[in-house]
Amino acid sequence: MRTKKIKVSTAVIYLVISIVALFTLVPFIVVVSGSFTSERELIVYGASLFPRNFTTAAYSFLAANSSSLIIGYRVTITVTIIGTALSLYLTASLAYVISIKTVKLRNIISFFVYFTMLFNGGLVPWFIWIVRYLQLRDTIWVLILPMLINAFFVMIMRTSLASLPESLRESAIIDGASEFKILYRIILPVSKPILATITLFYMLNYWNDWFHALFFIDDRSLVPLQFNLYRIVSNLAFLSSATEIAQTAAMHVTLPTESVRMATVVLTIGPIVFVYPFLQKHFVKGITIGAVKG
Repeated sequence: MRTKKIKVSTAVIYLVISIVALFTLVPFIVVVSGSFTSERELIVYGASLFPRNFTTAAYSFLAANSSSLIIGYRVTITVTIIGTALSLYLTASLAYVISIKTVKLRNIISFFVYFTMLFNGGLVPWFIWIVRYLQLRDTIWVLILPMLINAFFVMIMRTSLASLPESLRESAIIDGASEFKILYRIILPVSKPILATITLFYMLNYWNDWFHALFFIDDRSLVPLQFNLYRIVSNLAFLSSATEIAQTAAMHVTLPTESVRMATVVLTIGPIVFVYPFLQKHFVKGITIGAVKG
């Protein structure tokens, strides 16, 4: 009898979780549906779960700029891969140093890391530093180096590494292992959940970045995907407003403004959604359990 009650309660819990999960998918489904809906239907009825008047006009409009989109994807993928790898390496190294209790200056270093979360030098000094002194303008590194280390992610990883048993490091020191070997051969392999989380955070940062391209990129071959789509949507909005102002019959053309905006969301979020399942399993794994023999 008790077993049946447990099975029923488990089934109810799974049912509730499934319903909540379906509700979280509704906004994305509405966006996808809106990208395949005609502009007129969107203006009159708004977006819905299923397209009222199916059309690929939004994607055809974006396909007209296929060459710039291909360049954008290439730049964004390159920046995301290189930036995430470098950021993860530096973040893990810094977090490991300030997580060791025997390091004398760890509190001072932690303070300076935390201080950057509260204050910054300002936009103008930051711009001058990157353009005049580092001379990174119109280089791919200007899309990578300014976001190389996130202080918040460092503190998250520091907290996670500090929670690991000290006997892991002590046993490795007794065996004669160096600090680098301890970090990359012992500590990080049992810290896959936090590594997967930080990796996903950095990937999202690099993938969604358009702000740095706005300030520092004039070369069309270095324009990332997000900024490329931002310019397309901005130009389309300008043309749409100009069309509304115009009074001549020849200018009465309905431009797919809203549907293009939704199509750009699909194009930008699509690749990152496919990456998530490969990292999701590490979010719930307790790999550190049993890492040290009792």
